[in-house]
Amino acid sequence: MALKISFQSNGSKFMAKPCEGLQDFPGRKEWEDANRISLMDNELCTLPEFLHCHNLSTLLLQRNNGLIAIPKFFFQSMRSLRVLDLHGTGIESLPSSISNLICLRGLYLNSCTHLIQLPPNIRALDRLELLDIRGTKLNLLQIGSLIWLKCLRISSNFFIGICTQRKLGNISSFVSLEEFCVDDDLSVEWRYKASEIVMEVATLPFKLTSLKFCFPTMHFLQFFVQTSPAWKKKCFSFQFSVGYQDSTYSSILESSSDYPSYNSLKLVNGEGWHPVIKHVLKVTNAFGLINHKGVSALSNFGTNNMKNMHVCLVDGCNEIRVIINGCTSGKRVLENLKILYINNVPKLRSIWQGFVPDGSLAQLTTLTLTKCPELKRIFSSGMIQRLPRLQHLRVEECYQIEEIIMVSENHGLNVDALPRLKTLVLIDLPKLRSIWVDDSLEWPSLQRIKISMCYMLKRLPFNNANAAKLRFIEGQELWWKALVWKDDAVKQRLKFLCILN
Repeated sequence: MALKISFQSNGSKFMAKPCEGLQDFPGRKEWEDANRISLMDNELCTLPEFLHCHNLSTLLLQRNNGLIAIPKFFFQSMRSLRVLDLHGTGIESLPSSISNLICLRGLYLNSCTHLIQLPPNIRALDRLELLDIRGTKLNLLQIGSLIWLKCLRISSNFFIGICTQRKLGNISSFVSLEEFCVDDDLSVEWRYKASEIVMEVATLPFKLTSLKFCFPTMHFLQFFVQTSPAWKKKCFSFQFSVGYQDSTYSSILESSSDYPSYNSLKLVNGEGWHPVIKHVLKVTNAFGLINHKGVSALSNFGTNNMKNMHVCLVDGCNEIRVIINGCTSGKRVLENLKILYINNVPKLRSIWQGFVPDGSLAQLTTLTLTKCPELKRIFSSGMIQRLPRLQHLRVEECYQIEEIIMVSENHGLNVDALPRLKTLVLIDLPKLRSIWVDDSLEWPSLQRIKISMCYMLKRLPFNNANAAKLRFIEGQELWWKALVWKDDAVKQRLKFLCILN
């Protein structure tokens, strides 16, 4: 619709042909008067020698993997270009005609894994504000002249080799930086050079409003918090990692980053408690605890420090037995948490131990539990009444689970429990016997259930009146045939919703 409106507008022309399998660049008549061109996700291997587009402001060529070279004079006539996206292409260098892009504001070269050099006249781009070179082979010396950048995104290997050639002393020269992003890294070289790099980052100018960075240890994070003038700003946002691992879980922590200033903290392969965690956690929206030792509960980090938490990931923490352990103050806990993802926690016995204060978990929409072989209780006493917004529940490879909603923990359960639950996924739960003891719950929002390798589950908690919005039941045919029904009419009703394999 946006393209259709643009075609009807005076003074603007778009050429958009993404994902069409194009191997050749379109003909001149299609692009010569264009304001914006998008040929992303095609199979282009070559570009025209010239592209006479005096009015062109946006050129999107990203993820044309076979594009390995850009003709020498390709950018000669693009003086109005403001956005150039070449990320995910196979280019090794940029032509000298890049200096003609005197109005360029954003240059995306990320994931150009073969890119090893930029032309010296790159410094002519004195209006460039955003440069993304993550996943390239470029280094600091090649972009050091672009000191007016407002946003710089790099990988941590960007520094490797530079420190040995001369003192780093360059990042702080980008005096206009507002956003600085350094992707996570596992390399040994990064650890050895971390002290110099952290010192540089801590002295970045007061203009900095956003930082993504991996600190080797808590000591380095503490140094940054105590030293950086940017940290003290109210408008400062961050994505911090402490420790080393890949970025597997970054997408989980960023999945709800729909806020103007979204802060995340990842602790990886750490141990115990450090005072600086308190200061950072208080302003953290997404928290990841990965392969951490020396804590038996998430609440060891202080429930008062988790008021702003929206997303929480706990993975590979072998000593954690409970997520929240007791609450004697009566104050609400995790009142803003929306997503709770627990994976590979071998000693976890329950999510909540003790009293659940009113207002706790009131915003929780997604609960995922995987590979917790000792977990016996999901909804402990009083907890299920605190989940008015829960929409998605997934339980997988939790071998001790016998009941999803335990009768012993939920006496007198209201029929409108879990009023917004939409999806229920149960996979590889060999001892599971019951979702709920009978068909008394209304399940007013339930739309989809998926059950796999739960052969002890012989009954479903549905009748002809409840779960009115249920549309899909995915499962195995052998499991379905073994189900026991109280009423054959219920079986016939649900049979039409089945997707069996």
